[in-house]
Amino acid sequence: MSDAKFRSIAGNHAIRELLQTHPKSIRAAWLTQRWESSAELREFHKLLTAKKIKIEIKSDNKLEEVCRSHQGAILQADPLKEFDLAELKDLRTATVLVLDGLEDPHNLGAILRTSWLLGVKAILVPQDRAVGVTATVHKIACGGVEHVPVITCNQFAKPIEQLKEMGFWVFGLSHEAKTNLHNWKAHEKVVWCIGAEEKGLRTTTERLCDELVQIPQLSAAASFNASVAAAIALSETHRQHSSL
Repeated sequence: MSDAKFRSIAGNHAIRELLQTHPKSIRAAWLTQRWESSAELREFHKLLTAKKIKIEIKSDNKLEEVCRSHQGAILQADPLKEFDLAELKDLRTATVLVLDGLEDPHNLGAILRTSWLLGVKAILVPQDRAVGVTATVHKIACGGVEHVPVITCNQFAKPIEQLKEMGFWVFGLSHEAKTNLHNWKAHEKVVWCIGAEEKGLRTTTERLCDELVQIPQLSAAASFNASVAAAIALSETHRQHSSL
């Protein structure tokens, strides 16, 4: 298993992005025993050797202990630098996400990828009962982890209050909301709160919101996947921010 002091990065896109953005943070690289049979792994080996990064050859079983769909390589890197929400104070427009207890690493990874592409400045996640930034999350995010800070919180009240003091308006996605996303007007600084896969937003998180918003859908018998709902809300926010 990987060293707890480091973060593990799997997935070819995520590895390539890390090599481009934070190569000095990489402490070691694990390659599968069959790395020479893959053109992409041979390229990684060449890049890693050029950067004088330690390469260790591991069995697939060892790599699977970190990420079951590892694609033949895993990097061990320093933790990402801590992010201070105060850095958002002087921005004219900004978007922040609050993920209220997501448990599926694929959802978190997909949201990180979307957040990177749509300019989200930070993501807040709870410390307990939620998925963290695992190797699988790195793989699904395809490099998004290197661009969007993920902040772990004991509770959301304090950071959300800090954001409100900086001019952010806080919106929660809820199928029971009266406001429709198609009629919603974005403020210059927006926080979106996205609920867990099955339970949605907790009541305590809803109370922190200035307004609840629903995404239009044809049937009330089902709901959007958390990562899809986040993408829809972020896309609309980006569209409106682009015209401000």
